[in-house]
Amino acid sequence: MPFFRKKKKELRMTMRGFPGDANTCKCLLMAAEKKVKLDVEVLDVLGGACDQEAYRALSPFGKYPYLEEGDYSTTSVNAVLSFLDVRGQGGLLNPPKAQLFGQQNYWAQVSRKLCEPAVDTLVKASLYGIEGGDLDAARAQIAIVLDELNGFIDNKEYIVGVYSFADIHWTAVAHMITLAGEQDMIASRSNLSAWFDRVKARSSYAGLPSLDDVKNKQLRSVA
Repeated sequence: MPFFRKKKKELRMTMRGFPGDANTCKCLLMAAEKKVKLDVEVLDVLGGACDQEAYRALSPFGKYPYLEEGDYSTTSVNAVLSFLDVRGQGGLLNPPKAQLFGQQNYWAQVSRKLCEPAVDTLVKASLYGIEGGDLDAARAQIAIVLDELNGFIDNKEYIVGVYSFADIHWTAVAHMITLAGEQDMIASRSNLSAWFDRVKARSSYAGLPSLDDVKNKQLRSVA
């Protein structure tokens, strides 16, 4: 009797997110890195979609991105990234060494807490005409963080030496900085510029929203 290998079930999920959101971009990157086929739906957060009753039934606190696979769902960037990392192909992106693992988490936290709110201010002003903060103060805050990161990654291929969650976080941030017309903030820092060139060369980067996608509130699925 001939032996037939059981065909592996295709891994496919659906995510709701917003193209002008760094966290949504992080999840698109992770899906592409882990070879997860991801269907996407736009959640117009600027139009109040997260406060709608139907969405709150899925995500009670209005958090996003929102991910579904079959009858399972999870929401918010950390949960979605971790789920994609484990469910996708290849080894986990968490570094195997404790020192690198700690550095990864530190730089991911710096990105989320100290840089991304300022980047979001620039994106909203530049791409959506929403004035919600001091743009000069936002640029100054971003510059402080980028200076520290630029010094830290001297002589490193990736942020902690190996490609990790830290690179996922900062690739999305650098992409949003560029779309906001502030690309000189990256280009003027040699280590950061070289790192950005390396991550842009990865196939996952091509799936991030373009300037037109962000302006028109469009998302592309990860094939």
